Amino acid sequence: MQRNGINGRRIVFEILCILLLVALVLVDQALKIYVKDLYYNQGWTGTEVIRGFFYITYTENTGSAWSFLAGWEYAQLFFKILTSVALVAFTVFYVYLIKKNNTRAKIPTILFIAGTIGNFIDRLSYNYVIDFIGLRFWGYNFPVFNFADSCLCIGIIWLIIYVVFFSDFFKSKKDKDNKESSDKNNETKE
Repeated sequence: MQRNGINGRRIVFEILCILLLVALVLVDQALKIYVKDLYYNQGWTGTEVIRGFFYITYTENTGSAWSFLAGWEYAQLFFKILTSVALVAFTVFYVYLIKKNNTRAKIPTILFIAGTIGNFIDRLSYNYVIDFIGLRFWGYNFPVFNFADSCLCIGIIWLIIYVVFFSDFFKSKKDKDNKESSDKNNETKE
């Protein structure tokens, strides 16, 4: 009976992860559509939200981060292919996490997938990515980015921290064997 409760919680968690993914993509797209509408239909040029630090603007990025490869003739094709490969790879990774019942890495993976999908929708729809969040640090204008970029960065940083500090990836074989025997002992006690 306890097994059914655990499986039920896993199913609920997976449903919540999928709902989070959908919500993040919808928020990203809604923000982009809203800012694009303000720019094109109302002549809006931007707003400073926190003086000297945070502003909202509108840019069309034909490159990648920091407009890398912007203006390059085949940039959009390259980024569409690269994004497709990343989506497939991280979706396969997510399925692997489901099979391994690794809940700690699922949320950052969902963040990465959501950010990738958000920017991929832009590339397919417009042949550029809509960026609108601007930051200034001590006179330096950080490159304008969007909500999807934030999801991507937070997801990747979170995954790196998880892999380096909390996963078995960098542990020695001896440590892994000790953990496995400890896990087996715990299973037999239940």
